[in-house]
Amino acid sequence: MALDSPSTTSTTTNPTWYATIRNMFNTMDVSHMRAQGIDLANYNDVKNHAGDIYQQVAAGNMPPGAPWPPTSVATFLTWMNNGYPKGQPSRALLTTNLATQRSRPETRIRKDITTLTPPELDLLKTAFTAIMAKSSTDPDSYFVQAGYHWYPAPNTYCMHHVPGYNPWHRAYMLSFENALRSVPGCEQLTLPYWDITTPFPEVLKSPPFASYTLPEAVSPDYPQGYVTQRFDYATIQQNLLNYGVTADINRALTKTDWEDFNGFFAGAAYNTIIAAHDSGHNSIGPTMQDQGVAAFDPVFWFFHCNWDRLFWLWQSKVGATDLNGLISTINKETDPLSYQIFTDSSLEALNPFSGAPLHLKTTNIIDSVNSLHVGYEISPTFAASDTLPKTQISAFASEKLLVDTTRVNVSVQGVNRLKIPGSFSVHLLKDGKVIASKGFFQPVEVEQCATCVENAIVRFDFELPLESVAGGRLSVWVEPVNKSFVGDRFPNKLMGNPTIEVHLLMSTE
Repeated sequence: MALDSPSTTSTTTNPTWYATIRNMFNTMDVSHMRAQGIDLANYNDVKNHAGDIYQQVAAGNMPPGAPWPPTSVATFLTWMNNGYPKGQPSRALLTTNLATQRSRPETRIRKDITTLTPPELDLLKTAFTAIMAKSSTDPDSYFVQAGYHWYPAPNTYCMHHVPGYNPWHRAYMLSFENALRSVPGCEQLTLPYWDITTPFPEVLKSPPFASYTLPEAVSPDYPQGYVTQRFDYATIQQNLLNYGVTADINRALTKTDWEDFNGFFAGAAYNTIIAAHDSGHNSIGPTMQDQGVAAFDPVFWFFHCNWDRLFWLWQSKVGATDLNGLISTINKETDPLSYQIFTDSSLEALNPFSGAPLHLKTTNIIDSVNSLHVGYEISPTFAASDTLPKTQISAFASEKLLVDTTRVNVSVQGVNRLKIPGSFSVHLLKDGKVIASKGFFQPVEVEQCATCVENAIVRFDFELPLESVAGGRLSVWVEPVNKSFVGDRFPNKLMGNPTIEVHLLMSTE
């Protein structure tokens, strides 16, 4: 496992799941017990079976042939008596994982696009220009690669707002990077990223990255000759600020649990990575706002390479760079689907990338460095943010709670997104003035998208200082991108009469 090694010579005074307990079971232990229905890599399984596990290790029956020393047994009991705290990962994890990446000479290191040397940038332009010129039937063509995201039908794929979001897009980036590498002379090229917390790169404002012209129609709304469109760059920067994209990214990187890092599904707040991704799409312009054609805008690839970088960075920080490490971050009870897509072979597919030539699935994209040979150039200062205790708005009465009286979560709940054709924004208003906004990215044909239908009712979370909402009247404005249906304000009654809830934030650690 890509975790820390526990001490076997002394008892840990304050053991936690992330820093101590999950490291006490090796890969063989996990594999053996997983086959018997108990997953020792998973917090919920270990907590729920802690009494049985303790009896077996205390008696020296487990692990078979390699019993724990008394100090480890005592550490496990201390963890039980302390209430099974999750705690925080060791800060050394990131350093270790960065060192592992550097030790692999075969690793493709993806860089910030603003740091490319002139020869590297010339090579990137050559590759983009070449695949854009390829026949629209060539599997390595820009047209085919971009088309995997939605249009042209009928082979439409939607991996958004579901647990497979990050795995699917990691596979997608590898497919596109390989297409770039198919160009003669570009075999060693790597796809750079745009750090969306920084200004829009100047190089992306000129050919071949400024736009793409469709060589053939992909839908009635996007005919042959359609040229991708963006907002002016000052507007893009203001939109990213208004949507709080940087704040959502920074919040995501403090989370220890898979659901909280992603946000949106399994009851997690919609104010971390998926929220930042959606707001980022809506910030950039007409093409990027439409899931049907977003990937045809060249900025899409640098934009999405960044989300994969953030996923890898989070994995490296919390010890989730292999299967058991990732499983250790998933709440199996409240988020069974996330657990299943990594443990049930029938749910591991990442179509269309599971077939030849990539043969990718959820389990073999986890270890980006060792399985895919893909890593990222990471700034030490950017990577230094600490993880923080999980915040929540409710808890079991048996838990010891800390209440933050300075911040609140304003949650807009019950929005039926199937009634809204295409992407939209939710604006939180105080006394009629917008104080916070979130974007939501989806196809125009939302009712025809199976993934969307399965997650029809959505919520929006605004974590704000208490003083910013106190003493005023709160309201909500839902603004659709497609204003031809009802104008710029979607009626509440048409989307299920959403509600507003305001909660103080709590932590159990």
